[in-house]
Amino acid sequence: METNLPPPLPVVPTVLLLEDNEAYRTLIAEVMTQAGFDVIAVPDGRRVAAILRERPVDLVISDLVMPERDGIETMTELHYTHPQLPVIAISGDMPMNRDLYLRLAEKLGASRVLAKPFKMEALICAAREALLDKRAGARP
Repeated sequence: METNLPPPLPVVPTVLLLEDNEAYRTLIAEVMTQAGFDVIAVPDGRRVAAILRERPVDLVISDLVMPERDGIETMTELHYTHPQLPVIAISGDMPMNRDLYLRLAEKLGASRVLAKPFKMEALICAAREALLDKRAGARP
């Protein structure tokens, strides 16, 4: 029997987390791991290309304001190199800047955007929705 169902989600989806705040990065990684995700956590976007060459990643969660290589620069690169890879953009900069960065991330194709501080349940829900959208072939 043939079906038109999209392929199943990975048993354990791999998330690449880019967050410069070590405490927040650790918290998000722990919460996402407990929610059933395999998390690769790094402090900025410098190693993204190398990580994506080394192993498959199902979702990127990226802070937008980081030293070295920020989330906007990383998202711009991913838009061209991995256009089907869903990205959740998070930002907690000053409110006016934060909103500007989040709008820019949406224009760059972010699957979801979250303003810090957010509830961890909202991040888990956004991650699951982004993966389901990818599975269904949806584009934001």
